[in-house]
Amino acid sequence: MRFKDIYSENFLSLKEAIVRTVAYFDMFDYALTSFEIWQNLSKKNQLMEVVDALEQGVEVLESRNGFYFLAGRGLTVETRLARYTATDRKFKRALALMKIYKFIPWLKMVAMGNLMGAHNLREESDIDLFIVTQAKRIWLTRFFCVLVAKVLGLRPSQGRSRDKICLSFFVSVEQMDLSGLMLNNSPHPLLSGGQIKSPLPPLLKGANKADIYFIHWLANLTPIYDPPGVYEKFILANSWLRDYLPNWQSRLVSPRRNGGSARPEFYGEMIDLFIGGLESWFKKQQLKLLPEELRGLKNLDTRVVMNGQIIKLHANDRREEYREKYLEKMDGLL
Repeated sequence: MRFKDIYSENFLSLKEAIVRTVAYFDMFDYALTSFEIWQNLSKKNQLMEVVDALEQGVEVLESRNGFYFLAGRGLTVETRLARYTATDRKFKRALALMKIYKFIPWLKMVAMGNLMGAHNLREESDIDLFIVTQAKRIWLTRFFCVLVAKVLGLRPSQGRSRDKICLSFFVSVEQMDLSGLMLNNSPHPLLSGGQIKSPLPPLLKGANKADIYFIHWLANLTPIYDPPGVYEKFILANSWLRDYLPNWQSRLVSPRRNGGSARPEFYGEMIDLFIGGLESWFKKQQLKLLPEELRGLKNLDTRVVMNGQIIKLHANDRREEYREKYLEKMDGLL
């Protein structure tokens, strides 16, 4: 019978929780250290308890050079090491882009996304940026972000995505709590009649509702530009994340991966004085230019969400696929 409660702390033994964590990252060919297992564990434990359990041996797991993986999946260690170089190159490209992006006055935070584990981006993958904007300036921010990337030839196209910049997720500082974007098996309460409801609904828990990909996507966001300290507020707004990953610790901007300081405040005020009032006009123009596929999915569910606080353009949203794949994997292991 399918396991009923992925995130029930009382139900899981420590070793079962360890297996579940390793199995999830195995879907992305990523072997884990003991510290990473502890951070991504769905069960509240001390780090040394996890280390002791791993040293005693966990059925269906093997280890090599300090990394743990499912039995017979030792190649994930080599894959992890090989992807370090590709990921490092993508970070450098994103940081180079930030030298221009920080002239966009309404930009408050930029983070690299889709990192299922540190330095775990495929050679051929694009660069997903998650962007937080000033209130009531989300469409203006998106316009200039897309324009700069387009001019520099960094936008992905059919058959060409390697190291390109994907700009499909923006949120305003007004709406940094993303719990309402979690998958749900019933019609999503966030949406009604094509309109967004506010505030977002409370977090939905339980195995068949837990959006495991979104949980780990959010936990692995890596900030590269955060001069006003918005990332800390963003994590506070999503404190529900620790209901699922109680040992998780937020990430600070790395000194070697820091997009730099913001432009002086008066610079932003001057730019906003001239074109800040055109937010609604820029929104209309961008909606006209969006592909028909995205416009057709607008606010039907959590794949494509567009309003004044959130722009999420994921027509090919694979979260349900990953959840089913993970549950099937766990059925086989446990």
